[in-house]
Amino acid sequence: MQAQPARRQLLAALFAAPPAADAALPPPDSALLLLNRSSFGATAAELARARSLGVSAYLAEQLAPQQLDDSLLDARLAQSLPTLALSNAQLIADYAHSDDAPRRRQPLIELQAATLSRQLFSRRQLFEVLVEFWSNHFNVTHSDGPARYYKTVDDREVIRAHALGRFADLLRASAQSPAMLAYLDNASNVVDGPNENYARELLELHTLGVDGGYSESDVAEVARCFTGWSIDRRAGQHVFRFVAARHDFGAKQVLGRQLPAGQGIEDGLAVLDLLATHPSTARHIARKLLCRFVEDFPAESLVQRIAAVFTASGGDIRATVQALLESAEFRASADAKFKRPAEFALSSLRSAGARVQGEHWLRIVADALAQQGQTPLNWPAPNGYPDVQAYWLNTAALLQRWNFVLALFQRGSGSGLYVDIAALYGSARTPAQLVDALALRLLQRPLAAAARELLLAYAAQGAAPERVFTPASLDTTARELAALLLASPYHHYR
Repeated sequence: MQAQPARRQLLAALFAAPPAADAALPPPDSALLLLNRSSFGATAAELARARSLGVSAYLAEQLAPQQLDDSLLDARLAQSLPTLALSNAQLIADYAHSDDAPRRRQPLIELQAATLSRQLFSRRQLFEVLVEFWSNHFNVTHSDGPARYYKTVDDREVIRAHALGRFADLLRASAQSPAMLAYLDNASNVVDGPNENYARELLELHTLGVDGGYSESDVAEVARCFTGWSIDRRAGQHVFRFVAARHDFGAKQVLGRQLPAGQGIEDGLAVLDLLATHPSTARHIARKLLCRFVEDFPAESLVQRIAAVFTASGGDIRATVQALLESAEFRASADAKFKRPAEFALSSLRSAGARVQGEHWLRIVADALAQQGQTPLNWPAPNGYPDVQAYWLNTAALLQRWNFVLALFQRGSGSGLYVDIAALYGSARTPAQLVDALALRLLQRPLAAAARELLLAYAAQGAAPERVFTPASLDTTARELAALLLASPYHHYR
């Protein structure tokens, strides 16, 4: 591997300044910016479609995912991942008590496989981005106790059912989800022994935010409101059940609102309604959505504006997302977000037009994400995976990403995951043609002059930029250049 030192030097030079700091870097057009943020990576076909339709029409299409035909993907997943359609009762009965360890893990593995498959192949890319966002927001660790079985239904009937609906409906569905009830211990929250875990995370993470204006007294009162919200395990049902005998029927006060004595399940429902419409919730949700789609630390004026849309629309997620994606701040935010590991890996596959055979590709990607700390649905704490550059950008992470893309372009067609490198460079036969063709296909925008010169020098290896490659050197150089492009800051930022 004599080229390795040269690759390292080139990567160091490319990383000397991120794209946003390079005044000579042409910004992405509006279609590419939209796809970079509203999908798991822009494919050549989707980018061409967005440019043809126009960004407004393309966004409208993505905001109506039910009109996008994903039936082939759905059928393939249903055939290969049978646990996706099962009830909690079936999952517990057929898998939780098995003597076979791989079988006990099957629901977890299949849901992770479905998650990655949809993120890579679905036409409903914005919907999948929001599914991931809300799964992270209402985080339930998939490897934790009964939640590893309940999470399949939570994903299907809570997150996916409401990802583009009303926040109030999503909040209530989450509160009554056996996955959440088990994960945050509300199933054991009873009048004689209140458990505040769910109440605290409901206020701090799901609705008001850490600075949302609640007190420790509010946490305790909210916990009282949710006593008796449990899981019905009678006859192996494993569904939500309100158990009146476990409920605190006394009077309560939450955020200054009086709840009279004698209420049952209505206590919890009243709290959910209060929180769903609270101004602090609007700001908290707006800030998190802006962090996902615009920048790590959005301006307070923008937070307030998007929060106002959230409030005025009655917590309509679709309207809120549309407003932020159509904002001037969004249009001016090119390269402001650093890709997390899953976004980097999946966008690498999508931009390169990677081809998959069988199911082995899932193991390749899942192993890479495990090494980089972002296995789907597996963050151990209730707060979900971090969504800021400071957490993910470090030397070790960049090395792991480099290894991922280098291996991607070295794999053959029998590996289960490979790239047709010739399809990427087309008719290019010289170093100059090769650099330009690969940069345009993989990055989908021109390179800055300084970066192009670095890559051209690497490709030419001291020869003239117009020299025609031999077939063997063309293939080798193309694979190395493709990996270098995806390992550069141009691909790390979105």
